[in-house]
Amino acid sequence: MHDLALPLTFRPVYQTLMWGGRRMKTWRKDLPEGPIGESWDLADHTRGMSVIDQGPLTGTTLRELTRSHGKALVGNRFEGGDFPLMVKLIDANDRLSVQVHPDDRMAQALKIGPRGKTECWMMIADGGEVFIGTKSSCNRDRFASALRDGCLVKQLNHFTCKDGDVFFLAARTVHALGAGCLLYEIQQTCDVTFRIDDWGRRGLDGKPRPLHVEKALNTIDYSHAIDGPARAPAVPHPAGGTIRRLASCPYFTVEERKAVATGGGGESRCSIVICISGEGSLSTSAGAVKLMPMRTYLVPAAAAFAGSWKAVAASGSTLRLLVSSPA
Repeated sequence: MHDLALPLTFRPVYQTLMWGGRRMKTWRKDLPEGPIGESWDLADHTRGMSVIDQGPLTGTTLRELTRSHGKALVGNRFEGGDFPLMVKLIDANDRLSVQVHPDDRMAQALKIGPRGKTECWMMIADGGEVFIGTKSSCNRDRFASALRDGCLVKQLNHFTCKDGDVFFLAARTVHALGAGCLLYEIQQTCDVTFRIDDWGRRGLDGKPRPLHVEKALNTIDYSHAIDGPARAPAVPHPAGGTIRRLASCPYFTVEERKAVATGGGGESRCSIVICISGEGSLSTSAGAVKLMPMRTYLVPAAAAFAGSWKAVAASGSTLRLLVSSPA
């Protein structure tokens, strides 16, 4: 059997962050003490490297796997480098900083990495707030003036959140998650953040966290308009249940599926399957792994080449899945 014939599971990498909470403890018995803001569930990054936690490849890092298997892991369009996408489970017990991420061109020009960060947020609980994009009347000068005067929030779009809300954030969109948000984030593999404002607080070390105001002012796209969560109605899916197509961009696709049984693959690319709720099995032609709530699985492209993957709920259960692939 080929090493990549089965779905892969990884050990979460937890990030202790000043704005984090404890809600992950409901599903994660290995949660460390302290304010845990993020679980990096799939990541090819030095700050939090994913390691396979079961099967014949146990102990192998995602980076090792990507370098050794390339297209067989990621898909036919993969041209080398690190694994292109990251998945994070985020628990915001307090507001995150007002921040912005560069796009690919800017990241390369500043020599801070091969790519920028476009991301997609899927809220999985009611409550919380987000600040995304600038008001239509805002420009660089007005933004900078509001920052100096301590009234930056008046230049940002503000939304309250509920379970199922989806926000697509193209790179260069100014944003901040607010207190009460519990979400999954699917993003380009990039950890570059230009922090603009931190609400006047101090970090875990008691010192103000660094700001990157000039870089941020030069990065923000002040014309980016957003008027709320993405509008994605549920429609029947031919592989079973319903589907909401949440995001499609040059970097990734994301959809939500609710079904007793559903499937995918066969598109010459890998599939990232995130189980939000329900239990069951995730299988390929080579075998199956157990689906558990709030866990992330990677179906390698090689497994999809051989046919398709299938997710089946346990008796009495219905699966709620996020399914993503590199574009």
